[in-house]
Amino acid sequence: MVVRLLIVFFCVLMLAGHTAARPLELILFDFEEDAELDRMHWQCFSVFSLSPEYASHGDMALKMELYPSAWPGWSPKLERTDWRDYTAVAFDIYNPQQHDVRLTVRIDDRKDYPDYAERYNRGFVLKPGPNAIVIDFDSLVTSSGNRPLDLKKIYRFLIFMASPPEKHVLYLDYVRLVGSGG
Repeated sequence: MVVRLLIVFFCVLMLAGHTAARPLELILFDFEEDAELDRMHWQCFSVFSLSPEYASHGDMALKMELYPSAWPGWSPKLERTDWRDYTAVAFDIYNPQQHDVRLTVRIDDRKDYPDYAERYNRGFVLKPGPNAIVIDFDSLVTSSGNRPLDLKKIYRFLIFMASPPEKHVLYLDYVRLVGSGG
């Protein structure tokens, strides 16, 4: 009798796990506390600070000062590397310049710093003012187009500029994984 009850209990737990709705979003970075600055890889020619200016979610945004150099930008230390429960990665970025700014997003699914052809790279043009960027996982393929990225093993997520000729200031906020629910 006890064995039957345990089997029924186990089956109920398994069914509950399979029918539970996944969260609609998981906030990776919201820049509300100084501790989030410790969850980034710091590099020369990129200066970061929390700022109340242009926050799109909560009270603060990440102010990024990107100086002329090869690849200035933001590279977080990812705590969540399994993105399979979601359908897209999204973030808000404010461009206070009076002109368009080009920026690149890079996503790696390998630890060994894959070549350009073996990672996701996509350029975005930021218009002056607020910009909402959404990268649907259906489009998350390597630059060569040979394969989709393995959403179970996301090791790097970078937002950067390629050799800007002058200093640019951008405000990043509300970096999140989003899903369709159900």
